Amino acid sequence: MKKHLTVIAAAVVALSATFIFSGCSGKKYELYTNIPENAYEKMSDEYSATNIPNGTFGALNADKEENYEGYTTKTREWFGIINTDLTANLYVSDTFTDEAAVSRFNTLCDEVSAMLKDINHSLSASLENSSIYAFNNAEAGAKVEITQTAYTVLEIAKNAYEFTEGHYNPAVYYSVQAYGFGSEKNYPQNAAQLPSEETISKYNILSAAFADLQLVKEDGKTAKFYAVKPSVTVEVEGQTLAMKLDLGGIGKGYAADLADKLMDKYGFKYGHFDFGGSSNVYKSHYAAGNYTLGVADPRNVFGGFYIKTDIAKQSLSTSGDNTLYYVIDNVRYCHVINPQTGKPVQTGVSSATIIGGSAAESDAYTTAIMAMGKDKAIKFISEKLCDRRVVFTYDKASAQTK
Repeated sequence: MKKHLTVIAAAVVALSATFIFSGCSGKKYELYTNIPENAYEKMSDEYSATNIPNGTFGALNADKEENYEGYTTKTREWFGIINTDLTANLYVSDTFTDEAAVSRFNTLCDEVSAMLKDINHSLSASLENSSIYAFNNAEAGAKVEITQTAYTVLEIAKNAYEFTEGHYNPAVYYSVQAYGFGSEKNYPQNAAQLPSEETISKYNILSAAFADLQLVKEDGKTAKFYAVKPSVTVEVEGQTLAMKLDLGGIGKGYAADLADKLMDKYGFKYGHFDFGGSSNVYKSHYAAGNYTLGVADPRNVFGGFYIKTDIAKQSLSTSGDNTLYYVIDNVRYCHVINPQTGKPVQTGVSSATIIGGSAAESDAYTTAIMAMGKDKAIKFISEKLCDRRVVFTYDKASAQTK
């Protein structure tokens, strides 16, 4: 899977000019950000830049070692979490000649492993014993027992649904499948194979029912957690369908948030955790303090960056239409579904990145920004995300007006 981000130590490596488009006349694309002009660098001449007002975040406060001789980085990888193609990576820097540091790292990895196993058991839509699998396969109106993790992530999802006025909605499961972005990646080959307007309108009825999903916690000797499935059903090709969920995106951010806390628990100030290339959390770099973050240009097929900025002690989430997509009749269909239409986002917003705050929330918000389109996104960022650093790109040519 193509990654959205590249992170390098600011004091160690400079980004090569080979990543920059040059010699282009005019600006094909637009970027909008509330990051102060002196805190980022535009990396592509293909983009114009416009400031979004009302950002109120503070300066970065990174740690670094005065004498970092002996510091090295250990890594650990976990594959197949939530969806079979998702990889989580942990990078931790310390003086690992110290046996105590090695022991702390190994114990940290054990806890991250247990955390990811719990998330898989809670949120995977394809793992048969997971909470979300049980929910998805229950009848409409059923009260389904779920894990505490599934309960917590669903609370975050419901809050994000309200906060974004429905532009984030994890109940677009059927549209994801219909456009070929399920685990099989079975893409339509021509317009005749795309789902019909009638079918999508029925799927939209189910996704709109997410507002009615109820969460129940029953206290006792052992607390129990439940999700009550909305009673709405639709008929599609002779089948009765009830609402289903896909929490893979927000689940990655939730894992990043927990990894951040676990790194604190075991006393690691330096390193980062990367889940699927788009949900990340950063500590500091032991030598440079800040990391330099390069965000992938969604319109550069050669893999360049469109912006770079510093990051430390913050989470980061990004969404884009350039990771999983296909083109039919000159129209791009990507894996990010617009809950307002039930179709792949075609608002012209080609990528969105948020730095700061909870990674789980930001995963939902970047998806919502892509669904909102340029004007609503600018208003949303200015009014509701002023405490986070946000940037999104706009490609007018990919915006569908019909």
